[in-house]
This record gives sequence, structure tokens and C-alpha cells, in this order.
Amino acid sequence: MKLIILIITCFSIMLFVGGCGQQQEKDTTTHQANATDQFENEYIKVTEFMLKPGDKLPLHKGDPRAIYALSNFKIKWTEGDQVSEKEWIKGDVHWHDALEHAVENIGDTDANYLVVSRKELALPEAGDYDIAQDASQLDSEHANSIFENEHIRIIEVKIATGESQPMHHGINRLIYSLTSYQIEYTSEQMDTKNSKIEAGDIHWHTADKHSVKNNGETLAHYLIFEFKQ
Repeated sequence: MKLIILIITCFSIMLFVGGCGQQQEKDTTTHQANATDQFENEYIKVTEFMLKPGDKLPLHKGDPRAIYALSNFKIKWTEGDQVSEKEWIKGDVHWHDALEHAVENIGDTDANYLVVSRKELALPEAGDYDIAQDASQLDSEHANSIFENEHIRIIEVKIATGESQPMHHGINRLIYSLTSYQIEYTSEQMDTKNSKIEAGDIHWHTADKHSVKNNGETLAHYLIFEFKQ
């Protein structure tokens, strides 16, 4: 009898562990199905999320990160024992520290957003480049600071055809293109370069002093994620 009980107990444990493993695999698959890695280097990672109405992201931990809404959406946000409902409008920006959280799209529109996560590796030395001399301070006609905290400053830039930005400082930063455009980029660290950029393109710059001219036929509209630490 004891042997039978022992066999039944072991079998039950195996079923339980197997079920947990299957659930964990399902959760991970769900997460991956809603996330697309767009860019990564040793300092940052950029992931685009797309949750259709009813989609859920299981409890997971994120690195310190900035969130940029690419659509209008409504979600249920769970963080620890706190549950809240949040509505975001396209272009909204917010910051999250590294905490476990879960997300559910409870609205009737796709929840599409960009996550720019900061890794632990220290940023390259910025030398005497000054964030106070960036585009949003020296060229408010084309650049506008839309978010800032102790970790990051996010700038939205719009440069019409034929217009340009004067030489200004840029610290370590990520560029995310919201439109397709062509620019002439002049930096003190490199020769003048003409680049054709597509909407959704992402690239990384270390600290430099540079100017930008729109020499194409469409509006140059992009975001700059300037990392302070």
C-alpha cells in the first residue's frame, strides 16, 4: 500500500511540474509573439510591442526603460499588488524602473508601443559635451523636449525640406525615425554624410558636435533618446 501511495505521489508531482513548465513556455511564447526586437547594442535595447485587444503579457521584469506610444490604447497594468487602468495617446512618453509587471490590452484598439531599455554597462565618456547645449536648447524651432528625468531626455525633432539645425552638442543617444527622409549630417568627428532614412529606422550615436540639414523632399521627423547615465 505504501509503495502504491508513493508511486501515485511521484506521478502527481511529475504532472504538476510538467504543467508548470508548459505554462511557463506558453507565457514566454505569448511574450515573444507580441514583441519584436528592433535594435540592441551593449548599452541599450529597443523592443516594439503590439498587443491586440485582449492580448496579455505575463508577469515579467523589465530593465529601466522609456516607453513611447505608437498608437492610442488602453491597458490594465499590474505591478506588485497594484492594479490600475491606463490610457495612452500616440506620442505619450513615460518611464519605468526595473520592476516586475504584467500588461493586458483592455481597449478596442491595438496597443503599439516602443520600449527603450537601458542596460547596466556604463555609457562611453561624453567628454565636454553638454546636454544643456543640445538641439532642444539651441534650436527650439525644430526640436522640442517631450520628456526628461534623471536618466534620459527625449527630444522630438521636425525639420522641413531645405531647413537645417545649427552645430550643437549631442551626448550618447538613440535616434528613432518616425518618417522617411533624407538628411545631410555634418559632425566634427567625421566628414559630411548624406543619409536616406526610412520610417522605423534606429541608429546610435556616441557624443559629438554636429549639424543636420534636410536635403530631401519630405519632413524629417524623428525622436532622440539622450541618455544621461
